[in-house]
Amino acid sequence: MLVTLVGLVVTTVGAVTAILRGDAPTVFAPVMGAFFAVLIILAITALVRGRIILTAQEIVVQGLVAQRRSRSRVAEVVRATIVAPRAGATESLFLLDAHRNLVIRVSGYYYTRRQLDQLVNALGVPCSGPSRPVNANQLAKTYPGLVSRVQRHPSRIAFAIVACSTVIALVAVWIATAS
Repeated sequence: MLVTLVGLVVTTVGAVTAILRGDAPTVFAPVMGAFFAVLIILAITALVRGRIILTAQEIVVQGLVAQRRSRSRVAEVVRATIVAPRAGATESLFLLDAHRNLVIRVSGYYYTRRQLDQLVNALGVPCSGPSRPVNANQLAKTYPGLVSRVQRHPSRIAFAIVACSTVIALVAVWIATAS
């Protein structure tokens, strides 16, 4: 998470500097700065607030928002290291109910392996999962419903984001040059 925060700060400084030194209208500099400032604030909030609280009655996974679930619903843990293109591997815990429906997901992106081990041990329920790192599609075949469509199709989502960003940038340039 700290790496993401540093990356956001460096990207912000680079983007604003490029706008101010380049041919782009300077009005874009504060817009880009504000956009990245919001992302930086969200990253700091997730970093500071991130914790797992396990009581006799509930499990609370806290990050940007707090997710509260009844501890008694958790009947099984699926532990998987999910490999994403160009993003590396992240370990996740999927806490399932007796019908193998997802109760809550705990991402290793925010927590250390030791913290995840402690949670699994404290829950005291069976733990399974793939023995090697898998991609989201492979995990979805073995454990349907655990990973989102976004995770199963990252290239499509990235393309959609780039396409929308390009259209927005072109419209902004067109408006700026039409004035």
